[in-house]
Amino acid sequence: MSDSLPEATCGDCIAFIKQTDDEAVRGRGPCKLRPEMGMISGTLTACGMLRLRVSRQGKVRISEGPPKSRRGMSRQSAPERPSRPARPTMKNPTLGDSSGTLGDLDMDRDGLKQVLRELLEEETLYGYPEMASRWQEGTLVMKPADPANQPKEVSIESFFHKIVMLRDRLRVLEAKLNGQDKLSEQDKVELQGYVSKCYGTLTTFNVLFADKADQFRSK
Repeated sequence: MSDSLPEATCGDCIAFIKQTDDEAVRGRGPCKLRPEMGMISGTLTACGMLRLRVSRQGKVRISEGPPKSRRGMSRQSAPERPSRPARPTMKNPTLGDSSGTLGDLDMDRDGLKQVLRELLEEETLYGYPEMASRWQEGTLVMKPADPANQPKEVSIESFFHKIVMLRDRLRVLEAKLNGQDKLSEQDKVELQGYVSKCYGTLTTFNVLFADKADQFRSK
């Protein structure tokens, strides 16, 4: 039965944030798990990082083979390529170095991005919090009091993404504030108070987060 189901695409993943309503490609938008890809189509074949939406469970099948290209292009009879050596990362910067010395890191662009992700994740300034399932595929409607004016509709996933971006930027600001040597301790405490009030104001949106650990807290 599962073989008769269509294969899962990016649009079936909770990480896909639809920002346009182009029906031909099921909308376009960024991926929370792969932000470096920019705007992508919802019809792209899902990668190995797929996190299937609750509403799409049982309606699509997930490929059991190796992840296909994001472009959805199959390569038949392609010659085997020599396997690449594992990329060095922050957690393992001396891959393939039997001497155990660090030396200079030699990596490509993707390797550098992975290093940056690991560094930011360790500093808790970067992450992909999950939105509560009841809001998935929902719509935020802003309706003017004057019926002559058109209401504005925004995807809740897009709105949630902006809230998360704001949260992450506040964390960066807080870290930079605490590490600023030119400020007195009194100045830091005063400015930290304003940051804490920002967190407190944003607790209204805690209902959007699936995990309480990701929610805003006034300090």
